[in-house]
Amino acid sequence: MRTYTGPEGPIAAPSPSAELAPDPAAAIEPALEPAIERPATIEGPGAVPLPSVEKVEGDREEARPLDPRPRHRWIYNNLIGARYNPLGLINELTLGYRYQLVDKNSILFNESFIAVQAHAVLTPAYAGGGPKLDIQPAAVLNLSVAYDCIGYFGALGSLQSFPSATADWSDTRVKELANLGLNYGALTHTVTLSGLLQGKVKNVAVRDNVKFYWSDFVLREGDRVFYSQTLDMLLSDRGWATTNDLDVLYLFDFGLTLGARYTYTYAFYDEQHFAPGEEVVNVVGPTHRVGPAIIYTFSKRPDRRFDEPSLIILSQWWAKHPYRTGQDVHAAIPYFVVAFTFKGDLFPDPARWHAKTQPRERRRRSRR
Repeated sequence: MRTYTGPEGPIAAPSPSAELAPDPAAAIEPALEPAIERPATIEGPGAVPLPSVEKVEGDREEARPLDPRPRHRWIYNNLIGARYNPLGLINELTLGYRYQLVDKNSILFNESFIAVQAHAVLTPAYAGGGPKLDIQPAAVLNLSVAYDCIGYFGALGSLQSFPSATADWSDTRVKELANLGLNYGALTHTVTLSGLLQGKVKNVAVRDNVKFYWSDFVLREGDRVFYSQTLDMLLSDRGWATTNDLDVLYLFDFGLTLGARYTYTYAFYDEQHFAPGEEVVNVVGPTHRVGPAIIYTFSKRPDRRFDEPSLIILSQWWAKHPYRTGQDVHAAIPYFVVAFTFKGDLFPDPARWHAKTQPRERRRRSRR
């Protein structure tokens, strides 16, 4: 569920690592970062492979896992997504070096790795990127830290800031300010800490992705907070915010995954984020949304440069929001995301993946 903003900014959501899998959130929203392998794996930034089946004597089949993946890999993940309520459009690319931590062929450790990567985003409203470190000691846990330096173009009303956390940041107000020409360009710095816990029993997968964001914006003089269209939240300058995506998924045997996602978002404020004399109280509170998700993976070939092309559709209804439950936007209008993701090895080595030496039946089953 890795990673999206608007009016043409990211859509949450993804990361090359974890938000539905391939996560709609990861950068489709902070929520939309990398993927659930179908049906052979469930992936955060990594995957939990299931045993493949190899043909043996006669028609008898014996369950046996594939050989361990190559120890050294150069990998990439790419996400293209669009979002509505709020609007967003994004292309997010992550690429870098991945090292297999445990050279052991098992469900728990076959996807244990450390990855040093570069992350980049491009939207009609801003562009930027920075380094990212992923550590996955075992298939059930992924930890990551990322730094992004992002420049806003000063177009499409993409950056609006306010003197107090009590300000009106509804869609109507943001559009009014943009029409007055009060949006502006700025340079921002963001650090993202992420923890993903996931598991799978038979065809049912559950994962929980928690993220913490620290942002330092070069705001207009006198302003203390800004509207983040990525998180759809009024954030504090030089302050923290958090999101939590909880996914429950069912993986079919032909590339389809159906499930539901619950998303929680909260911003932290203190005295410096209010005008002098104002009471220090979080008038925004957390936001909640929940709804169904559909993911379809067209193919799976880990030994290829182009792997796991997947279509993601996510629709969530706002259960609590200052402006999207009838105050400014009708409560029946959902948060909606459509995205396409793919990934692969930059320098694939089919021999290391045994793509040509495995029996045909074993190769066919390993791709599922």
